[in-house]
Amino acid sequence: MGTPRGLDSSGTLERGLAVLEHVGQNQEISTNAIARQLGLSRSAAYRIVGTLKNLEYLEADRATGRVRLGTRLVELGARAMAATDLHRCAPRYLASLAERSGETTYLAVPDNDTMVYVATERSANAVTLACRLGTRRPQHATSLGKAWLAALPEQDRVERIRRMKLDSLTLKTINDPVRLLDDLARTSRRGWAVDDVENEPDVGCVAAAVRDHTGRPIAAISVAGPAGRVLRRTDELGATVAGTAAALSLRLGYVRAQRA
Repeated sequence: MGTPRGLDSSGTLERGLAVLEHVGQNQEISTNAIARQLGLSRSAAYRIVGTLKNLEYLEADRATGRVRLGTRLVELGARAMAATDLHRCAPRYLASLAERSGETTYLAVPDNDTMVYVATERSANAVTLACRLGTRRPQHATSLGKAWLAALPEQDRVERIRRMKLDSLTLKTINDPVRLLDDLARTSRRGWAVDDVENEPDVGCVAAAVRDHTGRPIAAISVAGPAGRVLRRTDELGATVAGTAAALSLRLGYVRAQRA
């Protein structure tokens, strides 16, 4: 994030929010550094930080004097997440994804070794598919299931695959544990999964996992349609569905750790 220009002449609320955001990005930071990096005068920075500390939006480390986000913000964040529900938030993300992809989109949640389809949206050009809400499909044979499995810690993923019954739904279903684990490893690196006519004839899908505020995968969203249309666009649709899943995860409170 670049240094805001003219922030010293901005309104009090705008400056206060900018300070909170900057502290959040830096985890702990001195007030002098806040002033320098945000282009504030030292007096303004100390005044804003002092007010935010009094309101418990910031707190200071007793040893270093550096400030970090305070308990009041933690409380507000917890309330915001409590008011956020996957099923309430997901439809607008699915609708946007359907419009951009021109296909049908799904939200599914895990249940034992299956994925349960709980929401769907269709674009005007989408082909009607057989999958209805409440339908269960094996995780190993769907892009939704493979996206969810690939988002698990590796050891959990391996243990699940070892005990799964890998039935074939089509001629292309991956029913070998080693091949499936290789496919899931590629999915994990790439960020999205592909169903290459593995779940039902003539249907292709791409999907990505949705995470909650702890980073745990709790669902997956997919784009599905005729195999000839979807599978020739896997790179494009994969990136799009991954971006949508990331945006929904962020709405649910998941913030991906930044690499050093």
